Amino acid sequence: MKSFIAAIITGFVICSLSSACLAADLLSAGAVDPGAAAAISQETIIITGTGSGIGVMEIMARAFQEKHPAVTVQLPPSIGSSGAIKAVQAGKIDIGLSARPLKPEERSGEIFEKPYGRTAFIFGVQDSNPVPGFTLAEIEEIYAGTRRSWPDGTPIRLTLRPLSDAYSLYLASINPGLQAASAKAHAIPDVFVGNTDQEAARQIEKTPGSFGTTSGAVVAAEKRKIKALAVDGTAPTLTNIASGNYPYTMTMSFVYQRDKYRGASKDFIDFVFSRDGQMILAANGFVPLSSETREER
Repeated sequence: MKSFIAAIITGFVICSLSSACLAADLLSAGAVDPGAAAAISQETIIITGTGSGIGVMEIMARAFQEKHPAVTVQLPPSIGSSGAIKAVQAGKIDIGLSARPLKPEERSGEIFEKPYGRTAFIFGVQDSNPVPGFTLAEIEEIYAGTRRSWPDGTPIRLTLRPLSDAYSLYLASINPGLQAASAKAHAIPDVFVGNTDQEAARQIEKTPGSFGTTSGAVVAAEKRKIKALAVDGTAPTLTNIASGNYPYTMTMSFVYQRDKYRGASKDFIDFVFSRDGQMILAANGFVPLSSETREER
């Protein structure tokens, strides 16, 4: 399986609401009919969660439905990782998409998480920006406010994520300096904070001088006009992710209840780990993980 995944990666290298509001919608019958996930037939499955997983799962769903025409896959807008976990716990969706591990208080014998791929955590800018990358120390200076402009004099305009978001938590985990700098950046008056992956990506795309975090999956699957910067001279390519040369990656996982892992839900997850599913992941910013990856609860 490892050699197959490496071959896929090599082949492809060569060849609007807030998450809190959307989560509330799902859990209170706004976006999903009350009890739909529990009462609906096995031919319909509801999947949502982190915005980094939505784009590729839309592509995956189309391919899956070609092989399973009797199954309908519904993908409501992103509600974030935490929103997905809560929705799974409440039985409102069949499969959640998470960009972070389950917290101790979220774990139970009935809730499972299964990693399906790793994607680059990237520092992104408008695709027309000529700067190739930064050192990690320079990135810390940007968030701390001591580096405020690009080489041509254009002001650096930060796009942040909420402090509780998986992206902010990951950024803070890189080192203590970035943790402190990121917290300081949130105190900048009128700084833009994107509540979802898609909102943040749109802001990076349209803002001259933009600088913010997103994922390789969002850029690839949604065909975003965002340039992924190299960090300390290493670009966030799939080859560099797979080799470990680019260490800043996020593991994406399915989250589901044990009694939901049957019928169409199981068929969909199995499809993601099939040859076709693995190729879709690799074509859309992921280093696929094998089906033997340990399932946790």
